[in-house]
Amino acid sequence: MSPSPGAVEYQERQAALAAATARAVRPLWEQVDAEDMRGSWAAAMPRVVALVTAGQLGAAREADPYLRQLLPDAGAEGRVVPGALAGVAGDGRDLPGLLAYPLWHALARIARGLSLAVTIASGAALLELLARTLVADAGRAATLVGMIARPAVTSYVRVVELPACARCIILAGREYGISEGFARHPRCDCTMEPVTAAHRPTPVDAMDVYRSMSAAQQREAFGAAAVRAIGDGADIAQVVNARRGMTTATRYGRRVQATTEGTTRRGIAGRRLGRLERADGQRYRASRTARLMPEEIYRLADGDRAHALRLLRRHGYVV
Repeated sequence: MSPSPGAVEYQERQAALAAATARAVRPLWEQVDAEDMRGSWAAAMPRVVALVTAGQLGAAREADPYLRQLLPDAGAEGRVVPGALAGVAGDGRDLPGLLAYPLWHALARIARGLSLAVTIASGAALLELLARTLVADAGRAATLVGMIARPAVTSYVRVVELPACARCIILAGREYGISEGFARHPRCDCTMEPVTAAHRPTPVDAMDVYRSMSAAQQREAFGAAAVRAIGDGADIAQVVNARRGMTTATRYGRRVQATTEGTTRRGIAGRRLGRLERADGQRYRASRTARLMPEEIYRLADGDRAHALRLLRRHGYVV
């Protein structure tokens, strides 16, 4: 389903707030004393926690106004309490403990002999990732609480705005029950739009988002081989999900890129490849035939499009 303009604006505001919080905490990490990283980061921690908490609070405060704007006739049985969602991570961990991760990460890298400059840059990237994720999570949690407080809301759709990663794009417009949690990855900017009997976004799917992207955006999000496979008719979800189980296998007398994703008897590729056996400790039978990645298929096809299509179909990418 396609998000309404109000939902898109909300997503953009939430993403901007998360990014602004990340930018605000980075200088505090970059000022860490290399001679006393533990002590200097501990001294900076109250300010870091305050900035992240403020970002979480700002994100959570936007939920009720957003839902009132989108659903003016949907009565609410209560209001979101933004402060209850700020100052803590989505999984219940306290912020000082979680925001100490860049320090432990940096100390571990120094112990392995990496340069101080590389270590500081790596720690800064981790801190930004944590800050963005914490703020975005607070906003999503507040939105979900606000939707649950409105009996008219029966489900929600995922709001995905470009630029976005391939994992999010294949979920664009997908509808979820109100009791289902929100699947996200670190730095994920996706948000939610409620669905009621009177408010139903326009249907859209991942391919609609994909077609709206420029060629450069497609290559950046999916990779050249995946773009080629999708252009040849491969299912976009099969192509993206295959990357979750990437591995290597020996086939044709050499090491090839393969995946374990979708190779059980329940998966399209597993049923097509056959040779299903249950390995020790596994719940389902899986194919002993390696499921090739699109990149490997095009290497094997060596410019023969008909052969590439046969392999894409056999390995479950064309459905």
